[in-house]
Amino acid sequence: MKRAPIAAILLFATLALASADDAGFIRITPDELIWQELSPGLSVAIIEGDPAEDGFYIMRAKFAPGILSAPHYHPNDRFVTVLSGTWWTGIGPVQDNDSVVPMRPGSYMKHPAHAAHYDGSMDEEVIVEIKGMGPAPLIYVDSSGKPIE
Repeated sequence: MKRAPIAAILLFATLALASADDAGFIRITPDELIWQELSPGLSVAIIEGDPAEDGFYIMRAKFAPGILSAPHYHPNDRFVTVLSGTWWTGIGPVQDNDSVVPMRPGSYMKHPAHAAHYDGSMDEEVIVEIKGMGPAPLIYVDSSGKPIE
């Protein structure tokens, strides 16, 4: 199992937004998403807003098979829905692959602000949709839960 060495602060220059029509509606098909590789095996596509800035955002994360993030937290709550694949989730500052919980498509998980967790894929690609308020850096933690500087 590979651990994804994700950047501590996400910076997004390119958004996957199609133009709004005169009434403000926006439609984005899966083919129109612009995936940005954060690290080998982990890509994101921004749907709305910018997770690096203040305000609401929606993004998708795509984990290649066998990619788990290292334990980390975010300063604000995050709301995650599994779109495809089985997403494996762990809670706490110590990664224990024997205790991860599988979540199939349609599953939902809330990541409370400042709560250490890790997640990703095992043997298949996984796509999740994440909503929250930015800024939303990933803050990696040591085994005691303290931020890694």
